[in-house]
Amino acid sequence: MRKRMVRCYVLSILMYASETWTLSRDAENKIDAFEMWLYRQMLKVSYKDRMSNEEVLNRVKAKKMLLSELKNRKLQYLGYILRSSGLQKQLLEGKMGSRRLRGRPRNTWWADIQKWTGKSLCNLARMAEDRTKWRTMASKASKGQGSIKV
Repeated sequence: MRKRMVRCYVLSILMYASETWTLSRDAENKIDAFEMWLYRQMLKVSYKDRMSNEEVLNRVKAKKMLLSELKNRKLQYLGYILRSSGLQKQLLEGKMGSRRLRGRPRNTWWADIQKWTGKSLCNLARMAEDRTKWRTMASKASKGQGSIKV
């Protein structure tokens, strides 16, 4: 019952508009830590009890799913954009003509997609046309299994 309540009320609010986020390594770690905090709160287990994360997951009978769900939503949204012909697709394909700021380049939305799939925009646009192929690629890439061969 608690798992359903968390999924219904907490995770639905957390995942709102998550398709547009850029994920750094620090943000991914915070999302994983938040998910484990939720499970510990459900079991009423404190960090002082020195229970490992694996044991908490076994007690809840769950797997870490929040980050892979977020990645899957982001990849599904990309497929939607690539199949459409609207302003979002033009913005994704376009370039801004300005000087780059000093320092390390910022993490971009597109950089996350390339890191997860290992494919270029042209290859992804071709794959997005076949929805079944896109869904299998998105689920494999979101789980960290890499992309499928085209």
